[in-house]
Amino acid sequence: MALEVFTEEWAAACCARIDGHAGFREAGAEWADAVVLVMLADPARGVAQDRAFHLDLHRGRCRGARPATAADLETTPYVLTASPSAWEQILGGSLEPVAALMTGRLRLARGGLFALAKHAGAARELVRAAGEVPAVFPGAA
Repeated sequence: MALEVFTEEWAAACCARIDGHAGFREAGAEWADAVVLVMLADPARGVAQDRAFHLDLHRGRCRGARPATAADLETTPYVLTASPSAWEQILGGSLEPVAALMTGRLRLARGGLFALAKHAGAARELVRAAGEVPAVFPGAA
């Protein structure tokens, strides 16, 4: 059954998939920071307000996922934001996360780009794993 993206159920399924993904386990072995992913509001796509979730990533594992709090947005080392259409392309594999950052389709709202850059391989594997979760996007045709 496909889950709607950026919901609590989808985030939990993503964390489980990321945690069991051999590619992320290897590429993310040095990643020890949490990240918040934000899908920006887009009323035309049926997203009335921003949707954000917190991923507790540590040494190639996902130790938990939950809806992000206001405090998470202020304190989590990395906060990445994008529109629903950009996330659809990123999670669908047609837009690489690094390319999305460089073109402004994905924005680093919190954290340093140079610090994050050393985890580019882990980010690719994280997105690959999350993209394997059967999902539907709001307003998708």
